[in-house]
Amino acid sequence: MIANVSVKGQMVIPEAIREQARIKTGDKLDVGYANGLIVLRKREALTPARVRSLLLAGRGLPGMTPADETAVTRAMQQVRSRRKQ
Repeated sequence: MIANVSVKGQMVIPEAIREQARIKTGDKLDVGYANGLIVLRKREALTPARVRSLLLAGRGLPGMTPADETAVTRAMQQVRSRRKQ
């Protein structure tokens, strides 16, 4: 499917995609860009059940190593230095 971008940067999500994603008028979408792809994700309300689900899912992730902490610190410094320019 093809969607055209208007002069104002707007586009229409095709009806078939809206139906599959259950996107309705007034829904909020998160928009991101990663590895050459524009990603749209329907924003979900943070209900107590959703928060619990996210917390439980995070418990299975591996802990950060000292190398990870160093990499995160460097990345944050790079972003901050770009903002100052």
